[in-house]
Amino acid sequence: MRRLGVVGFGVWGISVRRLVVKKVVARVVPVKGFMIRPFAQPKGGAFLFVAGSVFLGLAGTVFISSAFVQPAMAQALARAVSSSDQERGQDQPKQRAEEHIVVKQERPALSYQTETGGKLGLSLQHNPATISVISDREMARKGTQISSEALQLAPGVQSSNASPGDPCQVVVRGFSETQVMIQRDGIYMGPTSMTCRLQNTFHFQSIELLQGPASVFQGQGAVGGIVDMRYKLPVLNQFHANALTSYGSFNTANLGGDVNIPLAETLAMRVDYSHMTSDYFVSGANPRNDDLTVSLLWKPVEEFTARLTVDYATDQLPTYFGTPLVPSARVSDTVGGMLSSSQGLGVSRSSLYRYYNVGNAQATSQNVLPTLHLDWQMTPDISLHSRTYFVYSKRRWQNAEVYSFVDGPGGTDSYGNAVPEGDIGRDRFYVYQNQHQVGQEFHAKIESDLDAGLQNTLVVGAQADYFRFLRQRGFPTTGDYADSVSLADPQNGLWENLPGLYPSFKSPTTYLNTAMFLEDVVTIQKKLRLIGGFRYDWMHLDRQNFNRDGRFNEATSFKGNYFPANFRLGAVYDVMPYVSTYASFSTGEDPPGSNLFLANKGDFEGLSHSYQEEIGIKADPWRGVFVTSLSFYNIDRTKILTTIDRNTVTTGGSQLSRGVEWQGVLHPLQDFTLDANVAYVYTRYGRNFHVGEIDASGNKVPNVAPVVANLWGIVSHVGEMPLDLGVGLRYVAARRGDYANTLRMNGYALVNLFAAWHAHEYLTVYGRINNVGNKRYVRWADVSYPSEVFLGEPRSFTISAQASF
Repeated sequence: MRRLGVVGFGVWGISVRRLVVKKVVARVVPVKGFMIRPFAQPKGGAFLFVAGSVFLGLAGTVFISSAFVQPAMAQALARAVSSSDQERGQDQPKQRAEEHIVVKQERPALSYQTETGGKLGLSLQHNPATISVISDREMARKGTQISSEALQLAPGVQSSNASPGDPCQVVVRGFSETQVMIQRDGIYMGPTSMTCRLQNTFHFQSIELLQGPASVFQGQGAVGGIVDMRYKLPVLNQFHANALTSYGSFNTANLGGDVNIPLAETLAMRVDYSHMTSDYFVSGANPRNDDLTVSLLWKPVEEFTARLTVDYATDQLPTYFGTPLVPSARVSDTVGGMLSSSQGLGVSRSSLYRYYNVGNAQATSQNVLPTLHLDWQMTPDISLHSRTYFVYSKRRWQNAEVYSFVDGPGGTDSYGNAVPEGDIGRDRFYVYQNQHQVGQEFHAKIESDLDAGLQNTLVVGAQADYFRFLRQRGFPTTGDYADSVSLADPQNGLWENLPGLYPSFKSPTTYLNTAMFLEDVVTIQKKLRLIGGFRYDWMHLDRQNFNRDGRFNEATSFKGNYFPANFRLGAVYDVMPYVSTYASFSTGEDPPGSNLFLANKGDFEGLSHSYQEEIGIKADPWRGVFVTSLSFYNIDRTKILTTIDRNTVTTGGSQLSRGVEWQGVLHPLQDFTLDANVAYVYTRYGRNFHVGEIDASGNKVPNVAPVVANLWGIVSHVGEMPLDLGVGLRYVAARRGDYANTLRMNGYALVNLFAAWHAHEYLTVYGRINNVGNKRYVRWADVSYPSEVFLGEPRSFTISAQASF
């Protein structure tokens, strides 16, 4: 039997009680302690705070997990175990040889560095922006399996997780669709509304979100913010593997595995695979996802690293395009409490969770993304980085997307047959996309010490991207509807060659972008940082449209050159070592109307302009006991495409967004964690803002909730067992569902429960119940489909097991 002795560091430390530990497998022993002077500053780094547990595994291995640990922790434990050896005596020399201590140290929350906020290597604390990092551990613990669900852990974020025509609609600071750029490992793959796909969170090390205009980092299309899904990276000289299996409601299965293999002292390989399939909460939608990533890391010398990553993914999005809205005066069983409409529309109880698409609907894709990263530390102060990538994507949609209640006689289908009143009239629409993309980025980072105690870091770089995008689409040309189905009992039918469906319209697009950029930070006396950035782009866009008969459509085709120039200025001041205030001003530019691959002649005379002013504070005063941030922002977007009359458009529209965001993590007790965030946003369209024939001037922006709040409470080691229990609360206020603001989607609150059982040092079993109260609510209303809304998921459960070796 071993004893861990008392570990203490005078009046500035934490005293850890003596623990009597048996040599067992996967026994969990809480680390007990108290803080003598919680407001005192640590001296000489001798400060210790443990908010977690000691896990005892095979061969006496000691793991510290869920802990915020200073460097003195490893030394303290080593001294403690050394003392226990002396207590134990010298009669067991062979047993001691197989015992060792492994300290798994979590870096302080605000010290994390992310490229999403620039290439200067600034920590979260010292970056003058709101950046959220959602780690793989947090996603696993809170049970989020899809990227859109994980994003909602960040303050103020709403995600549609809905329309397969635009699956990644994310609301950030009042902006959505193409105004929020979504990347994969730092690579922009085209307009979010057309190219983004839902991803399995098991596949990523983290999901990062920078909120507010960020064109200074990535060029056009980053007004609301940037989302970056980061790969797991290979590691030299370590073998480790992870496996995931889960099953849940609606026959949802999720499998994943990864392995890191050292091939030589200078070479390592990592393989990640994930698979998900489901019948979905709307039976018939049947999503699936497969993703394979292979990475090679080569480090022949200390100063040079090469990483080659190849990602191959296929998927089928959930083909649920919504639930039809019906006139409450005609349909008596409309459900209350979900929405209200000045036009008297509602959702029929008989249509809840019904599938109105065709039975063999498609929303599939194949994606290949090879990337080569080269890093060279030329000197202690100069480093070079190169990234080369290629993208091939093939996407295919074949669906009945629009579901319209037939409110009167006279309508016909594609074959000329009368459509019965009270039925749901459907359309047919197909889109085929092929995308080829190649890009190169290079930047140099130069660090220097200046006179008068100044330090400077400068990044200078260039980037070039080439896109070739082919879009084909078609729809029936006869009848008011393609066909119709019953509201209460839809017989889905199959996709068929209806009159006029083929041949298709074709729209090839060529997009070339080159850019130069620079970033700089000057540190004054280690307390004040002045940050600046500038980016200049040259964009060439060639949009061509061809009619069904193959003739070139000169009236809608165009070529254009654009020259966006964006910058950021900011300052960060350390009030205390781990408390900083900041202020920043940043700009952004993006297409004024539809995205790059949809714009027609007259839609793209110039780019829209945006700017943001932001101030805030970030604090981690007690190194993990309480971590918090607070920000206030104002965003104005101008020169948005707006309609003057039926035949004329102009870039005269505007949108403003003002708000406040707060988030915090509190460890008031050793085994209890509170995690919360709340955001308020006021967003409106400006004067003379028209969409088609709708005057939306002064109206609320569709799908944007003025208040979004999350709260999680987690208790660890319940009953001195290796058991964690948690509850999550999410509140989303009422939103508007159309430009005219005639449709109001009611606010909703959801309760989720989750648990984790640390069955073994290498194995954790998770359980989760979503929407415990089985709340019925409308999650999203796609303005492109005004005849339907997207329902939220009813109560569901998931059980999963994750093993690490």
